[in-house]
Amino acid sequence: MSYPPAAFRETREDVLLGAVAEIGLAALVVVRDGMPEAVSLPMIMTRDGEALMLEGHVALANPLWRLAEGGTAALAIFQGPHAYVHPGWYPAKRAHGKVVPTWNYVVVQAHGTLAVTRDPDWLAAHLARLTDAREADRPEPWSLADAPEGYIAALQRGIVGLTLRVTRLEGVWKIAQHHPEANRRGVITGLSASDAAGDRAMAAVMERAECDRANR
Repeated sequence: MSYPPAAFRETREDVLLGAVAEIGLAALVVVRDGMPEAVSLPMIMTRDGEALMLEGHVALANPLWRLAEGGTAALAIFQGPHAYVHPGWYPAKRAHGKVVPTWNYVVVQAHGTLAVTRDPDWLAAHLARLTDAREADRPEPWSLADAPEGYIAALQRGIVGLTLRVTRLEGVWKIAQHHPEANRRGVITGLSASDAAGDRAMAAVMERAECDRANR
């Protein structure tokens, strides 16, 4: 990203990887004939030695994968919690009125080179990794072995594996860092009281940031 202000940039790899794992769903963007195309798909981060790799898959009928057969530049966008910020939550509104609405958000962008595979062993291992990442904490986790024999293998024949070798990983946490603490606390209180799950998720992100700030 060429722009966000430095205050909003997140560069800690562990934080970025944690957000990718938590969000899970990516918008994968490639360019075809000079026009961007995007597909939404779950992706999981792995390592190939020191290199970061994002794995995913699309349906065989999806033409997007053909763009990556020879390797192509791609961008995976992971959109995290986001929320509208009401100006009335700022104490500054009552003090001087010099406030405006805004939008808080968390986003991670992974740039790299996209490649494809139809290797059945790779696909089986990928589907297991993808499933286990989401099922591990459930009381009765589902696994590929729970499906009837041959069922998963049959479905595999209808998908194509994608790997994005990450060359640049960037994050933006726009969560009112440039505001004084009283304003940040006002936003947290306002979002926490909302009925919208996304608002409460953003409040939790901001609260964690306040704890990190206090512990520095």
